[in-house]
Amino acid sequence: MAKTQKNITAVVFDLDDTLYPECRYVLSGYRAVAEHLRRQLGRNEPFERWLWRRFLAGRTDRAFNEANNHFALGLSDEQIARLVAVYQEHRPNIRPYEHVAGMLSRLHENFRIGLLTDGLFPAQRLKLEALKIGRFFDAVVFTEELGRECWKPSPIGFGKIHEMLHVPHHACAYVADNPAKDFAAPNKLGWLSVQYLQPSQVHAANMPCTGGEPQVVVRSPGELRAALIEQR
Repeated sequence: MAKTQKNITAVVFDLDDTLYPECRYVLSGYRAVAEHLRRQLGRNEPFERWLWRRFLAGRTDRAFNEANNHFALGLSDEQIARLVAVYQEHRPNIRPYEHVAGMLSRLHENFRIGLLTDGLFPAQRLKLEALKIGRFFDAVVFTEELGRECWKPSPIGFGKIHEMLHVPHHACAYVADNPAKDFAAPNKLGWLSVQYLQPSQVHAANMPCTGGEPQVVVRSPGELRAALIEQR
């Protein structure tokens, strides 16, 4: 995609696997579920180890149904639904990537900063609280609050946050990881789209959706800042 000068004044970030490693949230959730199972059932199998190995093998769907079968737990559909709730409602043990706080602080000297993230509630809000980086954002949009149909690649969340930041579309950049859903809407709206590659990302190698190629790919705060400043 041809690059055009956009005079960027606002930078909006994705959350999962952009500002912290998503795999650490998964492990934190599995540990919460394992502890719940031990308390409720009085059993001491290595539930989180089995779930984690399954995740590392690329198997993420129906995790708790399969754990129920593998360990012969005899859980009802209602009890399995409770495991899902435990996972989504636990207070996660996660940290930002080491450089993130400094990066956001420095960028805030020159840009308005936003956060736009998909994901179920209350999990996304609990993640942001655990990461302790909320102070850096001038605006936050959890697309779940707008409706599931507003998850990316829908442009609705992007429209909402650009209004909250009081910045026109052409002056916005979106920094994210997943080309399968993250970049199609900002590309269409005239934003600068930036894929920020980090270690152990889950979705960074996904095939781009139609119109979903990032305009810029960066691997460090310095590269990101240079890409943004180049557009000013």
